[in-house]
Amino acid sequence: MSKEYEPETVADLTDMVNSSLHLWYMGPKASARLINLSENATFIASDPDTGKEIVIRVQRTGYSSEEAIRSEITWIKALCDDKVIDTASPILNTNGDYVAQTVSKKGEHRMVVAFEKLAGSEPNLELDGLEHWFEVLGEITAKMHIQSRSWNRPYWFTRRVWDYDGIVGKNAFWGSWRDSINLSNEGAVYIEKTLEKVKSIMDEYGIDSKNFGVIHSDLRATNLLVDGDKLHVIDFDDMGYSWYLFDFAAALSFMEQDERAPLLAKSWVKGYEKVTKLSDYEKSLLPTLSIMRRIEITAWCASHFEIPFCQENAANVTENTERLCRDYLNGNYLTSCAG
Repeated sequence: MSKEYEPETVADLTDMVNSSLHLWYMGPKASARLINLSENATFIASDPDTGKEIVIRVQRTGYSSEEAIRSEITWIKALCDDKVIDTASPILNTNGDYVAQTVSKKGEHRMVVAFEKLAGSEPNLELDGLEHWFEVLGEITAKMHIQSRSWNRPYWFTRRVWDYDGIVGKNAFWGSWRDSINLSNEGAVYIEKTLEKVKSIMDEYGIDSKNFGVIHSDLRATNLLVDGDKLHVIDFDDMGYSWYLFDFAAALSFMEQDERAPLLAKSWVKGYEKVTKLSDYEKSLLPTLSIMRRIEITAWCASHFEIPFCQENAANVTENTERLCRDYLNGNYLTSCAG
């Protein structure tokens, strides 16, 4: 299990961010506070003299290279330039760069990037009407995929590859599903049989320029902002190469067990098809992509157990994953969106 965000490390990083605010033209009275721990540590900085607010992201050690971060920013800027989405623009620092190299008092070397703070709030998962935002998200996602397919990437562009091996295989970026918190022997059998089926289906689907390219790969509710009638997409830190339809799977992250999941899935497909049609074969792949993602985030909860969210939810996530894999094997998982 990672020790990336133990309390003393978080306190050290908080001090580092506060001592670095001048890099983004913040005044002497400006201060930053932690708002989220996940793959990275995210802060919001406020300057009382100017009213300026920005979002600062401190990169997890060893997760993304500097070149990969610059690749992320390049795609964000391209999406904005092409008016594909509403998202937070990256902010140049006083060195005329988007990536700052910082060092904490305890000698922690971190890459830091800043983004504009957008209006809006995360979709309320407890309220009715969430299917509307899934429909909007489906439409936005289709537009992002069209842009990605036609975008002329820089020769130096590099991001991780979210294929079967990188998602749930032997070299899974977020660790082995076998390390899942409170995994039962029976549950391990369900997951193993599920992944055998998943691999067979995804091997048959294959990888080519039509079905596999640059995607956001983490379009779950925590990376969305509802702003009136607009939906902002944020946090491209996990973007990379994957099946385009893996964005569908990511949208349902941590909600797969919700009784509304089939309706949300149908809403996403409805929105996507406002832009471009999906074949019946592509729709039939959606449950498989979703269960693969679910197993991935179950492993993520174990490999990131120092994060409060994982400490509070990992055991329950594992329990539900075991049940969902059983449903998948029985042909009872997200069948309404399978075409």
